[in-house]
Amino acid sequence: MALSGFVGNEHALTLLRRLTEKDALPHAWLFAGPAKVGKRTLAVEWAKFLNCQSPVQTPAGMDACDLCPSCRHLEPNRPSYAQTHPSVRLVDTLLAAYWEATERVRDEEVVDPTKLKPKLSLGIKAVRALREEVVSTSLWRWRVFIIDEGERLTEEASAALLKTLEEPPERTLFILVSANPWAIHPTVRSRCHLLRFRLVPSAQIVAALRHRGVEEKEAQKLARLSRGRIGWALNAAGDPTWQTALEQLKQRLHAAWKMNLWDIFRFAEQCAKGIEESGEEETTMAQQRRALEELLEGLMLGYRDLLTAAWQATDLTVNPSWLSQRQELAAWTPDRIVAALQSLQRTWRYIRPPLNANPQLALEVLAASFANDV
Repeated sequence: MALSGFVGNEHALTLLRRLTEKDALPHAWLFAGPAKVGKRTLAVEWAKFLNCQSPVQTPAGMDACDLCPSCRHLEPNRPSYAQTHPSVRLVDTLLAAYWEATERVRDEEVVDPTKLKPKLSLGIKAVRALREEVVSTSLWRWRVFIIDEGERLTEEASAALLKTLEEPPERTLFILVSANPWAIHPTVRSRCHLLRFRLVPSAQIVAALRHRGVEEKEAQKLARLSRGRIGWALNAAGDPTWQTALEQLKQRLHAAWKMNLWDIFRFAEQCAKGIEESGEEETTMAQQRRALEELLEGLMLGYRDLLTAAWQATDLTVNPSWLSQRQELAAWTPDRIVAALQSLQRTWRYIRPPLNANPQLALEVLAASFANDV
C-alpha cells in the first residue's frame, strides 16, 4: 500500500514525512487514538518506508516502492507480514505467546504451536525477548519495534521496557500503539512522542471502499456503521460475517431494553455464554475478554442510537433497524440512556488492563444498572 495509500489522519502522515526527510526522529512514539482508525497500519507503512531500498518520488513526497525485498516482507497480505522482516517486529499478544512457548521449548517442554492463543497481556517475558532483539545487529537502515495494544504491558514489563527506552541503540524506533493511552504506565508514556489519531470522516471511508470495488449503497452503509473506524469498514467489506454479529447484538440490545430485576443474571449469563461459544475449540480468557470488549462497544453504539431517537435526532442514528420496536423504548428517557452509557463505559474500562475485573461479575453489575426495577 505504501504511505500514499493511507486513508485519513493526514496530519499524522504529514508529520512523519517531514521528520523523516529531516532525519530528526524521536526514538520512541505513542500512536494514540480510537480503535481501528489506522494507527498500526501507519506504523507498519512508515517502517516500510524507512527501510525501503528504492524510495520513489510521489506528488505527496518520497514513498516506499512496494517492490524491493524489504517492502515485500511488509506486504499486508503476506501471512505474519511484520514478523518476517529482519529489522521490523510487530509485538502483540500472539507474539508474546510465541515467545513464551519458545522459552518453554528451551526448558524441554512439549509445545503444540498450532494451539497458540493470544495472551491477555504483554508480560516481562515478551519484553525480555524484545530486548534481546534490540541489541542484535540490524540488517537494514532502521530497526523498528511496533508494540500493539501498549496498554496491555504489565507493570514488570513496563519497567523493563523503560530501561530500553532510556538507552536506545542508534537507528532504532519504538512505536507503542494504543486506543487507551491512559492505561500505559505514566513513566513509559512520558518517554514517548505522542501522535494523536482521530476518527476518519465518512466521505473518506466511502471513497476508500468504492476504490476497492464496493457498491455505493453498501459503502455508505458500512461507512455509517464504522463510526469513523476505517479499519472496521475495510475488514467488514471483505468479511460478511459482520451481519450475523450485528443481528446478535440487536438481540442483546432488545433484551437489555426490556430487562427487569429478575432478568439480571439471565442477561449476564447469556452474554457470557455467547462469548464462550465463539466457535473456537478452546476459548482463552484473553479471547473472552476481547469478545466482551467488542460486545460492550456494540451496546454503547445501540444506546447511542437510542439517545438520538429520544432527542428526535434520527438523522444521526447509525443503525435505525435497532429501534424498530418503539413501544419498548418509551420508558427510556435521555437521562436514563446517558446513565446506561456511563455504566457501559465504566464496565468497559474495568475489564480492560490494568484493572482486569472479573468478566462475569462485571456483566452482572452492568445488568443490574440496566434493570427497570433497580
